Amino acid sequence: MRDALHRAAIGLYVLWLLFVVLLIFGRYTPFPLLDIVHSGVVFGAAVLTVIGSGKLLRIGYRRVTG
Repeated sequence: MRDALHRAAIGLYVLWLLFVVLLIFGRYTPFPLLDIVHSGVVFGAAVLTVIGSGKLLRIGYRRVTG
């Protein structure tokens, strides 16, 4: 189960990176910018921020209590 979640997380991260590249292409080249690309980049960045903040809080809590 944990291995499947890890693979899904990596797959979603790769999808987010693809959306970032498509967003850059849409902004700086004649390539069309799709609305879902912008939404995907914003949502992915928000999710990564929440996950990173949670990890930092967990590490800080362990340092304080450990």
